[in-house]
Amino acid sequence: MIAIKDITKHHLTRKIFLFCITGGIATLIDLLFFNIFFITTSMFVLSRIGGIGFSMIFNFSSNRNITFKAKNKKAHNQIWKFVIVYAISMSANVLVGKSVLFLLNDSLISANIAAISGFLVSIPISFIGLMFWVFKK
Repeated sequence: MIAIKDITKHHLTRKIFLFCITGGIATLIDLLFFNIFFITTSMFVLSRIGGIGFSMIFNFSSNRNITFKAKNKKAHNQIWKFVIVYAISMSANVLVGKSVLFLLNDSLISANIAAISGFLVSIPISFIGLMFWVFKK
């Protein structure tokens, strides 16, 4: 007989896996738009905001419908919480990214290294906020 503890552990592992897949796709969307904006403007913070904005739309929909299966609740109650969690995690993302860019030069490769560094910091913040507050069952 499978213990409740094993089901819960499996459930959490599945959520983390789906969150990573969704986040990976959102990251690709973010980097795509970040690079488009950075190539055209050379403005790191503006480019990060543009990339984050496009990826947030995908991220909210995917996490709500796939990762956390919370589509039975009203979206407008989840959206404002989602925006708060992402404002916090993306603020950390941009702060870390700008700090890394400051240590490196201002090239496209350095900007991408900085952006990825920011992602690494924001991922756990996002997951915890989404799981325990935004899409809490």
